Amino acid sequence: MNFRKDIYLILGALLVLGLGVFAWFALDQGAVPSVVKPLLPAEEVRAKPLRDLTLPAQGVEYPASPRTPLTKELKDWSSLKEDEDGWDYDLFTTIDIDWKTKDAEYIPSSQKDIPIPPFGVALVKVGHPVYPYLLRGTMAARSKNEADREFTIENVSTKAYYERCKLGKPIDPALPITPVSYVKGVLTVKDDSPELKGRLIPLDEVKPLEFTDTTDVILVATEDAATTWKFHAVGDKFEYQNARFVIKEIDLDNKTVTVEKTFKPNPKKPEKSFLETLTVPAPAAAANASKYKADAKPASPAPAANTADKTKSSQKK
Repeated sequence: MNFRKDIYLILGALLVLGLGVFAWFALDQGAVPSVVKPLLPAEEVRAKPLRDLTLPAQGVEYPASPRTPLTKELKDWSSLKEDEDGWDYDLFTTIDIDWKTKDAEYIPSSQKDIPIPPFGVALVKVGHPVYPYLLRGTMAARSKNEADREFTIENVSTKAYYERCKLGKPIDPALPITPVSYVKGVLTVKDDSPELKGRLIPLDEVKPLEFTDTTDVILVATEDAATTWKFHAVGDKFEYQNARFVIKEIDLDNKTVTVEKTFKPNPKKPEKSFLETLTVPAPAAAANASKYKADAKPASPAPAANTADKTKSSQKK
């Protein structure tokens, strides 16, 4: 070890120690007040009041607010006050809850079950609309003029027959249906009803025409059979009894329609959506079919079997 370096280190340490002692005396004891001010003022200085604290208060006196009595606000906290929804619990007592499957949420065990109202709508019919008119017979005129040819048309829904119909003339004054041409056993009629808007429809003697380019979904209110709706595609919407309904799926093979209903089962909670697949009730399908077809009254009673046979036999002649 270098002896000279050791001497320098010892002298440096003594110098730092001396400076530290001097600083302590200067700050704590006030040894040199003209150079370094002490950390704490002297007793005589601390005894003098500050000028700002001796001045009188200034400004306007703030008005005192009346004290609110707490007598009316006092409650009996020792006993529970049940919440109307059943969420009643004490400070150190947890609440018993149950999982409600149909609502997919937890509810208090003591909560009264709010019944879900019925879905509200039922399916009457789903499928392609069918034109109810059918050609039942034709008879050439004695003049052999095609304009004088007569036709017999049947409404297969109402079983009404329209006889002696001619080209260019409505089959009945109350119906906007007019035969326009007859070619190879097919009678073409023009239907000017608001739904078909002048569409040309071919009629034959085999079966009524089915509009495969259109789908009809007919719904009815379960509480009021007079309230019905008619839709044609997925996504069609309507509102009924504070609920929104949307057609979600149409299954023509199984004759079902899936409808989504959105409403508030509980007014204090958010809306919920329910899906239900509706089917046409088998026993009521035939009884309800006549209620939802817009046809005119029969123009004449259905002819007897022998009358129809005579019509066909005269055509062969």
